[in-house]
Amino acid sequence: MALPPPLESIARGLADEGISRLHDLLRPEQVAAVVAHFRARPCLNAHVPVSSDGVLRRLGEGAEAFHYGCYRLEDIVEAPHLIELANSPALLAVAERYLGCTPTLYSLNAWWSFNGQERPAEVSQTFHRDLDDFRFCTLFVYLTDVDDESGPHVYVRRTHRHALLEQEMARAKASALERLDAPIRDAVIRGALTRGQGYKLDSAVLGLLGHLVEIVTGPAGSGLIADTYGFHMGIPPVNRARLIFWSRYGMHVNEGPGSAPVDASLIASRIHWDERAAYINRALIRL
Repeated sequence: MALPPPLESIARGLADEGISRLHDLLRPEQVAAVVAHFRARPCLNAHVPVSSDGVLRRLGEGAEAFHYGCYRLEDIVEAPHLIELANSPALLAVAERYLGCTPTLYSLNAWWSFNGQERPAEVSQTFHRDLDDFRFCTLFVYLTDVDDESGPHVYVRRTHRHALLEQEMARAKASALERLDAPIRDAVIRGALTRGQGYKLDSAVLGLLGHLVEIVTGPAGSGLIADTYGFHMGIPPVNRARLIFWSRYGMHVNEGPGSAPVDASLIASRIHWDERAAYINRALIRL
């Protein structure tokens, strides 16, 4: 499938490096409308709804006491502009090129990462891999301005494919491996960087692959698309909370959204519903 040159560049970066940065995904007035929508709704105290305690809390009324505040699927689907963006022909074309098949949009999420926490969250604020599908990719959109101190996404390039990671490991100097603590060094030698979700390997990732670490900052409305099987994390925000949105594209319905699909009436005519759109959105939208 031939792509226009700008999309070809994005698809090539995703394939070769595991990540491509994206700009001007939403205009400032669109971002403002999305943020206003979420500020008016309560959130749940986790990174994803299924991990929360199920209690809805509003901003300024207890939500900020936790690392995260995420939104229910129906609130995300009803948000202006996001479902249209997730279904945009350009992004679907990039996802289709990467997956090698018509993509399944299997997860939408929007959440705050709150500043002022004593320590990083155990799961998503340390390096890890996602294991959603045999092949998948994730669009991330910043809904607030993100600098080095307001929760940037961090990605370790070329760790999304074992063959590429092994090339980088071969280039790493033996002295770099020797500088690691013995248990971590032994784990690396046993292949820990290519198994499982990769938690508790931050020192190995930084010590051996630090030159591949990319810290993604940018204004609200910008973002990235990445294969999050590659090592990644969110840096805990220091000076202000971060609001971010993701849409995830896979090969089939595998890791679901953690809740039942919402009725298509919530978005009425915002998407042209044909057989292809129904297939792409079948994990999230019930016709």
